[in-house]
Amino acid sequence: MAFTLRIGLLLLTRSPSVTAADGGNDTSQGRRDGWVSQPDGRGTFDILWSCLITIFLCTWVSLHLNVPASHEQYRHLFFRKMRWMVQAIMAPEFVLAFAIGQKVEAKKSVEQFRGLDLLRDNTFRTVDSAPSQRSLLQDAGGRVSSLINKIDMKLHGEEKDTRWSIRHAFYANMGGFVLHPRESAAFPINAKQLHWLIKQGYVEYPKMTAKEVWDKSKADGFQKSLTCLQTGWFIIQIVGRAIQKLPITTLEITTLSFVLCTLVMFTQWANKPLDVESPTVLTSSKSIAEILIEAGPAASQPFKQTPLDFIDNQSPSWLTEVQPHLRFRTGPRTRPLPRLTNDRFPVIGAGPDAVFLFLFTMAYCGLHFVAWDFSFPSLFERDLWRAASVTIAACAFIFWVCETYQDGHRLGRWERWYAKLFHDDRNGRINTMEKIRRNRRFIPVWEVIVMTPVTVVYTVARTYIVVEVFLSQRSLPVGAFNTVQWSEFVPHF
Repeated sequence: MAFTLRIGLLLLTRSPSVTAADGGNDTSQGRRDGWVSQPDGRGTFDILWSCLITIFLCTWVSLHLNVPASHEQYRHLFFRKMRWMVQAIMAPEFVLAFAIGQKVEAKKSVEQFRGLDLLRDNTFRTVDSAPSQRSLLQDAGGRVSSLINKIDMKLHGEEKDTRWSIRHAFYANMGGFVLHPRESAAFPINAKQLHWLIKQGYVEYPKMTAKEVWDKSKADGFQKSLTCLQTGWFIIQIVGRAIQKLPITTLEITTLSFVLCTLVMFTQWANKPLDVESPTVLTSSKSIAEILIEAGPAASQPFKQTPLDFIDNQSPSWLTEVQPHLRFRTGPRTRPLPRLTNDRFPVIGAGPDAVFLFLFTMAYCGLHFVAWDFSFPSLFERDLWRAASVTIAACAFIFWVCETYQDGHRLGRWERWYAKLFHDDRNGRINTMEKIRRNRRFIPVWEVIVMTPVTVVYTVARTYIVVEVFLSQRSLPVGAFNTVQWSEFVPHF
């Protein structure tokens, strides 16, 4: 394709090893320096616009944050989402880890509530191991009566399926339910705390259907459709350029990594309501003091986050546990917490979800190796890119090794596996360990010592990659401005 050569409107910094040819910005090394317009092909603006709009949609639209506090204004929500957007740009694989971890917790909650759903469906229950004939007749009569009521409600269109679903679980774990005890301040609760309150009879089961939960979501179908169309078209262009052996820029490779992370995040957060502003308030006739007294010794310790810390203390969390040790805080400072923070570290376990996350993280880091032999403005920049690619892959691997070990240690997974492999009777030790699990430090000293330099090195390497993808636009191969010839994919007869 013929290109019209002219001086760009804006000349970016040039590599000292490349000199511009007379009369234009083509170079003797087959590169174009500076800003390139798009008369016959794609220009610098086309590359930047396509990648930036894709990155924005992938990071802004895909974020599903928790319910804000009642006193927060729009500016608080905006800047909080901006912070998470920056975090998604700097480390999208870690935001993906939060999404997978939240789905794992939601699935656990569904299993936990299944017993309560069965309990609510049974009108009569017997505690005798050998029930009498009269109790059996009562139970049968109760089931028949319950069935008749359900049929009548269905015929009149009044039946509501309020069974606990994964949408309920997501809604609860994002702070969708707020407990308001008698003569006590209201505070948010998660699914595990809600299950305990219902089981103890302090609150009623929330009679909300999955559809009613979803009605609270501000999910915009247009935004998600636009994101899917843009990301889909971006992938098609990258594949087309690869097939026709056209140069692909480092910015496009980095954008592709955001696209892949976004698609997986959409699948993990598919049932999580988006941008919920007002929670559901659950009242209790008991005061929080009465609830704690009746809970016994387990609730005797002072709480750090909410009065129901003895059920689930929202650990580990960056805002509430790590930042106080670093002498600065940007999270909620009032107690009980006015909202559930978004940065609770995911406890994924050692199941298929953990394996998938590890493999995807390594694949994401490995995607930067695609640009190993790309043409850079200078050899020094190419060497730095290679070093940064190796560094982020190594840091991610070290992080997951340390976190997997510590996660197994805090949950007693290694002791249980040892007992199964060597048939060692350690049930007493394991049970004791499980009882004191919540009193253990989720972030031990050794992990801080190891992870601090790893985090610093990863941040430096990742920062260089983010900066370099834009700096490299100042000098690109000539073929990078060629467009895909889609007509070549059409069969000619």
